[in-house]
Amino acid sequence: MATFWHNVPQTASTPVSAPSMGFGKLFRALTWIGERRAEIATRRELARLDERDLHDMGITSYDFDAIARGTYRR
Repeated sequence: MATFWHNVPQTASTPVSAPSMGFGKLFRALTWIGERRAEIATRRELARLDERDLHDMGITSYDFDAIARGTYRR
């Protein structure tokens, strides 16, 4: 297999790498929004439960934040 090199002199006007179009930031922002929406949906579902259902599951309303964030431990 042959390897071909094309030498182009680098000048001040020639970028070394392709400029970032900000897709990484966009992806992180969309991911963050999706996570917040999932947390809100979880909190809404938990808020619909009455005290008896919560007691049957072994949780209280004080646990809602940790459950929604995914950090709840028994």
